[in-house]
Amino acid sequence: MGALRLNRFPGIIQINPAMRADLHELKIAVLLLALAGGMAATRAQQLPPTTDVLTNAAQVRALTAARAAQSLPVHLRGVVIYDADPPQRAVVLADQTAGIYLLTDKNLFTACHRKDLLEIEGVTDPGQFAPIVKVRNMRKVGTGPIPPPRRVSYQELITGSLDGQWVEFSGVVRHCLEPAKKGDIWRAFIAANGGVVSVRCSMPRDPLIQEDAEVLVQAVCLYQFNQKRQVLTPVLQLPAGVKLQVEKTAPANMFTMPRRPANSLLLFSPDNPSGHRVHVGGVVTYAQSGSLFWIRDATCGLRIQTRQSEELKPGDELEVLGFPAYNSPPPMLEDAIFRKTGTNRPPQPIFLASAAKAFDYEDDLIATEATLTDVQPVLEGTALTLNDEGTIFKAILKRRPDFNHNLDWQPGGRVRVSGICSVIHDDVRPMMGIWQPQSFQILLRSPSDLVVITRPPWWTAGHVILLLGMALGGLLLATGVVTLLARRRLHEQERQRAMAEAEFTAILSERNRLAREIHDTLAQGLVATSVQLRLAKKHAANSPEALHQHLDTAQQLVRGSLEEARNSIWNMRSQVLETGDLADALKNILVQMAHGTDMKTSFEVTGNPRRLAPVVETNLLRAGQEAITNAIKHSQAGQVSVRLEFAEKQFRLVVTDDGRGFEPASPQSGGGGFGLVGMRERAAVLKGKLNIRSAPGQGAEVSLSVPL
Repeated sequence: MGALRLNRFPGIIQINPAMRADLHELKIAVLLLALAGGMAATRAQQLPPTTDVLTNAAQVRALTAARAAQSLPVHLRGVVIYDADPPQRAVVLADQTAGIYLLTDKNLFTACHRKDLLEIEGVTDPGQFAPIVKVRNMRKVGTGPIPPPRRVSYQELITGSLDGQWVEFSGVVRHCLEPAKKGDIWRAFIAANGGVVSVRCSMPRDPLIQEDAEVLVQAVCLYQFNQKRQVLTPVLQLPAGVKLQVEKTAPANMFTMPRRPANSLLLFSPDNPSGHRVHVGGVVTYAQSGSLFWIRDATCGLRIQTRQSEELKPGDELEVLGFPAYNSPPPMLEDAIFRKTGTNRPPQPIFLASAAKAFDYEDDLIATEATLTDVQPVLEGTALTLNDEGTIFKAILKRRPDFNHNLDWQPGGRVRVSGICSVIHDDVRPMMGIWQPQSFQILLRSPSDLVVITRPPWWTAGHVILLLGMALGGLLLATGVVTLLARRRLHEQERQRAMAEAEFTAILSERNRLAREIHDTLAQGLVATSVQLRLAKKHAANSPEALHQHLDTAQQLVRGSLEEARNSIWNMRSQVLETGDLADALKNILVQMAHGTDMKTSFEVTGNPRRLAPVVETNLLRAGQEAITNAIKHSQAGQVSVRLEFAEKQFRLVVTDDGRGFEPASPQSGGGGFGLVGMRERAAVLKGKLNIRSAPGQGAEVSLSVPL
């Protein structure tokens, strides 16, 4: 701080500029300290330390829900301002700081009434909305005066901060709701400061409490709230013995007031009455089932909300009393009453050559022409989108039409649409000045309000897209069919190639086998025979006995070679398969083998007989031939049966006999071809399964199953 400097003149102190700035800062600091001290003192009065007892209502109301749930001790002294229903359990108490809701489980308030002075002891509770006191002990110490009510506004009421407080405000009666039965409470809806408040009244209704009367309300403020403890709306409760005070009675007959034109509502006037009804008249242009209807007078159209249930029709002439709705872009009347003065022909819509002019005919009955671009069902009914030279707007039908009977409602057609014009404003309002509308929609009264002038051309975008889709679908289908056929053909070619390769492999293998057998048997036998013949020639002249011996040996060798040749031919493909099928070949073998014996035979074919692959048929023929030969030559059977089963994906050959049988694990060796070992090898080549069931003295069954 700058230093003080004495003036030459005695008794005068001169302060330099720097010192003035420091003094100014000092003043501000002192003011802030004083303000903080006052706030701290007030807060200290409302929120005592945790260990102290709460002694006034303001302290309880200042608690949070979590703090109030700790059951803090409370000792209050105050006067009852409202004895709740039922009176045994709850009252509202007011002291010098505020009002508070008291609740008990012991019926302590049975004898308590308004103006009783009480001393109570209890604990805090969070309540369902605001903190309350749960009372444990109560003592009535006399009576006391009701504290003066707090003057409040509608904006204060809707905040939720006045729960349990004794308040007053003035307003205009919008309407009264009579009780359902005698003795119940009735309600008055009071318009105050731009909002409407519900007031519950337990006293009988004063005849002067009429709609449009100005009243003074003194009541206890309570609230409706949700499960999250959030305020919804205030509810004012008049205590027993308290009435609404009429400050200005309503006119005896509002319909005698001068009628105002509809376009004069909410216009500037230095003496506009606030919150009162206005008197208008006109002819009904449209009435919805419910509470809305529209009228037209000589100036414009007007939307009206009413609670009357009387049915209205277009053409009805009305006089209407209603409250102007404030803060609403289109002027309208709320809580209106009306009376009919006559009936005329339904009014005709105002035809607009351009849809863009609809902004000047808000809430009026209009008609215009446009192109229908879209028809969509919506939650409310049906929404139609229309376009008139760049002006796009909606037409709404509140009920869905039967589209099967409205096939003319096709996008692309030119239509004439009639209905109530509803102008739509943006959500963002300007700071001041004109709030310009951005779009509009037409509320259709019935499906007949949309008349088709020109049908849409067939070549619409939808039809073109449909045709392109069908063509694309057909092309995809054809491509799929061609692809499928090509895959099948490739699969068949692969199968045939695999069969040809398998057949070639089998032929090559058979040729190699045959070459080995000829080399090892027939060729060697011929060589040995040649040797014996040379020896016989050598001894022909000298030793006849040696000649005969060598010739006998040669003859035996020839017989052996011949037997080997027959065996080789036997194992080659049978000629019968060249001229017949497998069933015929096996049947002929069975007949030939049993010829000249007393053995009985049977042959059976089931399923769908068909030719099989050559390799498969050859191996099956040899296996069946071996099984038949073994059964006829070695089993000493009286009967042999052969059965061929042709299934869709499997072939089965079964040979059974009733002979002497054998042990499959150790069969006796004997002539007759390959034997069981050869049959198992052929089953392995065919990827089949050979089953042999036999036992000594019980016959035998040989079964060969081959997958096809």
